[in-house]
Amino acid sequence: MTEFQKFFFDLQGWLLLPAVLSEQECAAVRDHLRAGGSPFTGPAQELLDHPQVVSLLSFILGSGSCPEDYYLFRCENAFVTIRQQGWTPGGTERPHGGPGVGPQSYATDGKSLYSGLTRVVWELNPVRKGDGGTLFLSGSHKTAFPFPDEVLQPDNPHLESYDCPAGSLLIFTESLLHAATAWKSAERERISIFSAYNHYSAQYHRLNLSPEIVESMPPKRRTLFRGVYIHDFTIRPHEEGGNRYYSADNRAL
Repeated sequence: MTEFQKFFFDLQGWLLLPAVLSEQECAAVRDHLRAGGSPFTGPAQELLDHPQVVSLLSFILGSGSCPEDYYLFRCENAFVTIRQQGWTPGGTERPHGGPGVGPQSYATDGKSLYSGLTRVVWELNPVRKGDGGTLFLSGSHKTAFPFPDEVLQPDNPHLESYDCPAGSLLIFTESLLHAATAWKSAERERISIFSAYNHYSAQYHRLNLSPEIVESMPPKRRTLFRGVYIHDFTIRPHEEGGNRYYSADNRAL
C-alpha cells in the first residue's frame, strides 16, 4: 500500500484504484457472471487474491506482512450484482455502517491502520457519477459523535460517489457510512462483485462455502477460507500450531 493510498484510505474511509483489470479480463469475468457463475469460481475466483487486493489488505489486515504460503486475512463473503436501469435497493438506500466494535472496528496510530471488516468491490463496467454507484459519507468511520437523523437519510447531500472505468477496484471500511442507490444508466449495466474480508482470527459473516469449491483453488488461495483462530495448542511445539492452512476439517462456517 503506497503512502498516498494509506493517507486517503484513512482520510476518507474508501479508496478507488482505476482500471486495475484489462478489458479482456473484465469481459471474461462479465461473461462468467452473466452465465450464472459464482464469484468463487472461474475467472472471478482469481480476483479474490488479485495482487492489488493482497497489497492493500496485507497492510490493512496483516500488519504489512505477506507470508509465502498463507494470508493474514480471510474472505468473509462475496456476492454478484447485475443492475439494469430501474434497479432499486431494498433497505440499503439508507446510509448504514458506522464505527464497529472490537475486531470489526477501525483504528489507526499514524503508522499503521486496521479495518476489521473491509469491503472490496470490482466494477466490471464503467460507472459515472449519477449512474447509481455506491455512496459514501467520507470520514464517518472515525466520528466520535452519534449520527444525526438527517445523516441517515437517502437524500443526504453530503454522500458522494465516483467515476471509474471498467476493471476498477473500490475498497472501503465497513465502519464507513455507505449506501446503495437506484441504477439510472440506460447505456450500461452495473456489473460488480462485492467481497468482504476480515482479520483471519475474526468472523462476521457466515459463508457456508462448499469445501469442493475451496479445494479446487490453489493452496494459498484456500487459506482465505480456513478456520477462525490463531493457534492450535494441541500441536507441539505450540509455536508450530499457527492457523496457516485450509482443509475440510479446518474451515470457517
